[in-house]
Amino acid sequence: MLGRLLALVAGAALAVGASQAPAFTDQYVQNLTGRVDELRPLVEEFDNKVGEYGYTRASAMAECQVATGLLDALCSTYESAVARYELLSGHLAELNAANIWMKPIVLARTYQKDIAESVYSVYEPAVPATPVGLTYAGGGFFGGWLVLTLIFGILGGLVGGGRRYA
Repeated sequence: MLGRLLALVAGAALAVGASQAPAFTDQYVQNLTGRVDELRPLVEEFDNKVGEYGYTRASAMAECQVATGLLDALCSTYESAVARYELLSGHLAELNAANIWMKPIVLARTYQKDIAESVYSVYEPAVPATPVGLTYAGGGFFGGWLVLTLIFGILGGLVGGGRRYA
């Protein structure tokens, strides 16, 4: 009986947690979009400036690798900005390409720690009112309930002398 109660409690807790995945993902994508939009003008300016001298972004970055002195200092700033822009743009494209049901799963596999922490610091959980949120809640409940039911079933079989705990 205790095992069943714990399985239900774990299922309910995971339902609440999993139901937040779609809303958290939406806020993450908004934050990520803002960061990409913030870097875009800097990278476009870099591309335009080096283009005026006959360079592409790649050839300018290659030249930055051998730069010294002041040029090295300027290059390192642009290299960091361009690298971050390319990383975040690719990440955003991957998230935008995922369908609404898979987006939280893609995020869980590929999140950027600093962005996730930024979103989490202001995120306020809410009751899911969308089909996706309710589906994740149901999946979380079933997963939590199933795992603890199996664990208590195995433990009951091993140490319970045939008594049932789950």
